[in-house]
Amino acid sequence: MDDQSTAYEWAKTYNFTEQEIHYATILALKILDDECQMDYDNYNLFMSVYDGIKDKVNTPFNLSVHSIIDLARAKDPIKADPIYKDMIGELRVTMMKDMEKPIMKAYKNLVWDVVSC
Repeated sequence: MDDQSTAYEWAKTYNFTEQEIHYATILALKILDDECQMDYDNYNLFMSVYDGIKDKVNTPFNLSVHSIIDLARAKDPIKADPIYKDMIGELRVTMMKDMEKPIMKAYKNLVWDVVSC
């Protein structure tokens, strides 16, 4: 199983906190807005985790954000469709207002630790 599949399957079963779900969503927006400074493999890895979280039946997602992310990814899983680029950017800025870098780092480390096992 590759890292993306592992990440997706893990995310579908892991009991994320609401804060971790929020940070997964922020990271998805950052990737789609081309504001994230990771490599292509990590983009795919974290989008796989996001997909695993959003595919859970009872995940507390803001449905409008989730829908916009889905629309923006319709053509490419890690690059926003230009039609939705401005909307993705605005959502990213709004959701990042209260973001704390240490918590984002902890979320990323959680994912990397699971996938590297």
